[in-house]
Amino acid sequence: MFRISIWGTGNVAYRLSLALKAAGHSIPYICGRDEDSGKKLVHILNKSDNNPHKIIEETIFTNDYTFLKESDVIILAVSDNAIKPLAEELSIDVLKEKKIPLLVHTSGATSIEALVSYPFNGVFYPLMTLSKVKPVDFRLVPFLIESSAKEGEHILAEIVYSLGAEHKYSTSEERLKLHLAAVYVSNFVNYLIGLAFDLSVPDQVLLTPLAIETVRKAFLYEHPSLVQTGPAKRGDMDTIEKHLQLLEGKEEHKLVYETLSKLIKEQKKNK
Repeated sequence: MFRISIWGTGNVAYRLSLALKAAGHSIPYICGRDEDSGKKLVHILNKSDNNPHKIIEETIFTNDYTFLKESDVIILAVSDNAIKPLAEELSIDVLKEKKIPLLVHTSGATSIEALVSYPFNGVFYPLMTLSKVKPVDFRLVPFLIESSAKEGEHILAEIVYSLGAEHKYSTSEERLKLHLAAVYVSNFVNYLIGLAFDLSVPDQVLLTPLAIETVRKAFLYEHPSLVQTGPAKRGDMDTIEKHLQLLEGKEEHKLVYETLSKLIKEQKKNK
């Protein structure tokens, strides 16, 4: 098992640190500029309930990044625009050491080149939406990993295995494409579900089985367009007009409905 420190106190840092601790890794430091969030996370990590392997070393919060060099792995779970400057800061201090920790970021959209100033680097990207309010079973999370050295790839693969998860070696270009695809299936779908909530409250829970079955079915066939249903696919203009009348005065809803209906009809023609 590894000593893994995390720079960041947001959603990714929160979920990853808990999962890594549960998998038996020591988390010596949580580093960040948000002291309140950092200390809350440290408090949670040090609870006995979150330490099934009885790891003796407790987690400490620090805003002094120089402490992180004592780790085997440093995870930058920060915003994309902070990755490069933080790597540059770390490289100045760590180059004086005999043992250099593996430094990785967790971004899907940022190239490994952002870490080029640091000699032993990589990417550890969980392809999953993560938040503090909702626990995640990391056995179901695919990781896209990349490293500047074979040793780094082996370390990251070992960490993934410890979580019971799967991984794929991925270039920065491949990862960016999957990150874009993830925006479609996660962020955009979540936005559409929000619109559905507006229309269906207080009966929104009745849509849950339909939402689950729609996503499940979409990935079972050669292409989701093969199982597309609904009035736009059928060319059912009577139903479409009824829906648009219902959306009068709801410009956001109307724009989305008309745009997607038009695209679905065009998709049918192109097929």
